[in-house]
Amino acid sequence: MVVDILKKLKGEARARQQKGDEKTAAPKHESAHRFFVSNNWKALCSKRPDVAPKAAAALVHKAADGGATADVVALDCEMVGVGPSGVRSALARVSIVDFEGNVLMDKFVRPNEKVEDYRTHITGINAATLRRPDVLSEDVARRRTAEILDGKIVVGHSIQNDFQALLLSHPHSLIRDTSVFKPLRPPGRETRTPSLAKLSEVWLHQSIHDGVHDSIEDARVALRLYRLKSRLWEKQMRSAMRHGPMQGAEADAENEDVGESIGRDEGTSTSTRSKVQKRKKKTAGSQTQVSSKKQQLGSVDTKEGAGTKEVRGKKRKRNRKKM
Repeated sequence: MVVDILKKLKGEARARQQKGDEKTAAPKHESAHRFFVSNNWKALCSKRPDVAPKAAAALVHKAADGGATADVVALDCEMVGVGPSGVRSALARVSIVDFEGNVLMDKFVRPNEKVEDYRTHITGINAATLRRPDVLSEDVARRRTAEILDGKIVVGHSIQNDFQALLLSHPHSLIRDTSVFKPLRPPGRETRTPSLAKLSEVWLHQSIHDGVHDSIEDARVALRLYRLKSRLWEKQMRSAMRHGPMQGAEADAENEDVGESIGRDEGTSTSTRSKVQKRKKKTAGSQTQVSSKKQQLGSVDTKEGAGTKEVRGKKRKRNRKKM
């Protein structure tokens, strides 16, 4: 009797336990609402840009530092010696990098004249280098370089030598030469033209030119130097182009770092010319006034001298009569 009751209770307990497990078991399929996204949200996400339109437009024209424009390239060339004793320089390699330091062009160039001095200890170029099939002629290298530099700000060190070797000209307002920008000159050496190696050592703590020169490395170093002072540099250029060379220099004097005074390509403006002409007229007028005063004083002196001679002559005659 007691055994039957216990068996019955255990059976009921098992039945209750099985019912509880069925209720708490996880469903075989996930509910659809967990992964549901309305069509409206899908359309909004597909149209949403990564960057706001105004910010994207600003990024196209300006770099992260806010002073330098993204439309900037750096140029450096290697030259070999041509002519008697290899004194004259001719283009042998041209390298151009963009604002991020990526190589846009790096080509060896075969000069039209016979090479007398390859300057291998500096350039790393020899006769075999210029016999390679990928070497460009001067005309092709000049044309490709002009296409890349067109309308861009060109950074370099003593860059007039590079343009002279390329036989190219570039607007002065689009040239940034690190050798003449005074805020980049090391302290205590403001009156001397620094080398690129010296500027790299002082500002970038990087040693270059220990052996053969690398034109790509030189272009990147010049670009990094420009980016250090790009805000001040571009501010001075805008001031010089807006006010002209004289007023631009006065405006730049207010800054802590003063760079070289930069004028317009078109020359001095009409207002500055008129000021200079007025100053010249004033100085000429003052000089004529001084000369006329000197002449008047000289005539007075001669008159006084003649009067004193007459008085002395009369005194001598009186003394003779008395004797």
